[in-house]
Amino acid sequence: MKKITTLADAEELLLKIKVLIRESGILFMNQRIKNAQTLANLGILEATQRKIIENLKARDYYGGPEPDEKYPWKVVAVFGTDYQGVELYIKFSIGKARTPVVCLSFHEADSPMRYQFK
Repeated sequence: MKKITTLADAEELLLKIKVLIRESGILFMNQRIKNAQTLANLGILEATQRKIIENLKARDYYGGPEPDEKYPWKVVAVFGTDYQGVELYIKFSIGKARTPVVCLSFHEADSPMRYQFK
């Protein structure tokens, strides 16, 4: 996957993620402690997670794509967005076509996120 240098590049990456989700689904790693804690604190159910992801914009791009440390055939990309005054850190692991996107992280940002296009 190419390096993101423009807003159009970020839009292309986000569109790819959303198309893969529609075609192959998404797996949430909600059992991870940080993810579970944020979801519980904010009362977010999986349907809301899906809606938040569907509403992401290219300007919400934060980083990536970079090689996935555990799976070299995949890449990870990060987006962030505000939900009820809380900045969410959302990290995707993206593989080949016809494989689900994995949402590795969906939690409150550890520190303020610096967005390239905001």
